Amino acid sequence: MNIFYKRTWAEVNLDILKQNIAILKEITDKKPIAAVVKANAYGHGDVYCAKALNSCGVDKFTVSNLWEAQRLYEHNISGEILIFGYCSISEIMENSGKNFIYTVGDEKYAEVLSEEALKRGIKVPVHIKIDTGMSRVGITTEEQLDKILSLDGLECRAAYTHFAVADSLDEKDIEFTNFQQKKILEFCRKRGLKFHSQNSGGIIYHKDFDGDYVRAGIIMYGQKPDPRFPIPDGIRPVMSMKSVICQLKTIHAGDTVSYGRTFKAEKDIRLALIPCGYADGFNRRLSGQWNVTVCGKKAPVCGRICMDQTLIDVTDIPEVKLGDTVTVYSDEIEGGNSFTAAAEKIGTINYELLCAVGTRVPRIYIENGVQTELDRYLK
Repeated sequence: MNIFYKRTWAEVNLDILKQNIAILKEITDKKPIAAVVKANAYGHGDVYCAKALNSCGVDKFTVSNLWEAQRLYEHNISGEILIFGYCSISEIMENSGKNFIYTVGDEKYAEVLSEEALKRGIKVPVHIKIDTGMSRVGITTEEQLDKILSLDGLECRAAYTHFAVADSLDEKDIEFTNFQQKKILEFCRKRGLKFHSQNSGGIIYHKDFDGDYVRAGIIMYGQKPDPRFPIPDGIRPVMSMKSVICQLKTIHAGDTVSYGRTFKAEKDIRLALIPCGYADGFNRRLSGQWNVTVCGKKAPVCGRICMDQTLIDVTDIPEVKLGDTVTVYSDEIEGGNSFTAAAEKIGTINYELLCAVGTRVPRIYIENGVQTELDRYLK
């Protein structure tokens, strides 16, 4: 690895991403997959992940907003790009003719959008969002659906909903997910309208659900939608975050470490400094209760995680030296320091920690077994 990378970096294995997609295709009886690449592909890097997905036949993508769609468009990602979130009507008009599909989840918004499209002599491709229980974006009645379908300025290609608890196997949650699926089926099938509903939880825990394609998000990246429940064999994590030993020192009994002096040495210990902190995505709430891995061994975090640096105890790893690689987060270390384990420890979800890997952290992409690309956000 080039010396430049030797600070903190994320490794994204595109070979594993493709393997995960192949498994998901089998699980879904080869239904088309819409890859969820919003939020920079959950921190993995939207453009490089989308290119890899294009190469294995994925030609549907979903994003949160117009800026994310434009990034994919500007990098020649092929296929449809569905935008989940709000877009101003003027911005939609400015991007007419691109491979974007817009969400309409409000009758009045749909009417104004249709009127503006008709003025310009175009039809805007849309998916209609149906609220089946999240109480977020979406229409709730069949009358609203029929009104939107009647608007001449819109090309309604499909409808969709989002499950609230499809990642849960609790009896009441399964009952609620079944209710959501029944509602969208009733709305769409009698009108001959295509639809999609299965998110990651829906794909793996509700395989028999009807729909014209599925939306693979967290599961595509090899992470559990809910840490309590298993995921299909063979699906593996795509990303890890690593750093490097940049200084070694010995402190003595009674010495304190980092801000707030929350750690006091009870004996002489050997510390290592790693240039990785909460600005990189190493969550500060893990201070004093997390182990990184160096030389294949666990090293506990000492004191508070700082913005740019963290101290670890390497007393029991005598072979450690300057320049050694440190694994901060990885799901591939036995009983170790996964994104999911970190999330459970601090009372959040793996989604948040993945998305929090900072923009100053370069992503290194592995494809065909070798490092192929480096994506630096700050240059």
